[in-house]
Amino acid sequence: MMLPVPVTAGLLIIVSYAIGCFSTARVIARHFKQLNIYKIGTGHPDTENIYLNVSKVMGVMVGIVDLGKIYLYLLVLESVFGKIQPAVVQDINLLMIYGFAMIVGHCLPLTNRFKGGRGLFTYIGFAAYFVFWPMLIVSVLAVIVILAFKQIRFAQYMIVLMPPFISYLFPDLRYFFPRLVLFAVLMGVMNYFVSKRLGEM
Repeated sequence: MMLPVPVTAGLLIIVSYAIGCFSTARVIARHFKQLNIYKIGTGHPDTENIYLNVSKVMGVMVGIVDLGKIYLYLLVLESVFGKIQPAVVQDINLLMIYGFAMIVGHCLPLTNRFKGGRGLFTYIGFAAYFVFWPMLIVSVLAVIVILAFKQIRFAQYMIVLMPPFISYLFPDLRYFFPRLVLFAVLMGVMNYFVSKRLGEM
């Protein structure tokens, strides 16, 4: 017997958040270097802390895993529930909410007193699932900005803010414009709290 769609959707939001709370940075730092990421650098379990204070190669690895984790999760979610209860994944709005719940878990994990990472790579995977080409274009531009001008923070802003506007240039993707603007604003709010914890504000 199938659960009602609102109940299943609610459970999937909780599951998505819980999966987001699973820290890739913590696991990789512990497994490969026997390090406690919470006692290194900023103490944040994120790609930036690993990259700057542990290993650049390991930082790239964490970013790729975070990016792939959410992309694969949404793919599996859509494939599995597309067969057993299509209504909970056929609504793109619901699918985006599941993905963003995972980002919230990454940035504000209950398992670590809401002390998480910035969620940048997780956000890239999230946006790429829905607007792949705009997100790829923005990512390439961000890499150029980092390599040419060493502006990491500006590149981070680009990655969050530009995808809605680039997606609007693609007629088939204009549907996502207001939704991505909303999620970009929510990312800004979350990162405000993350930055406060880091003492940047």
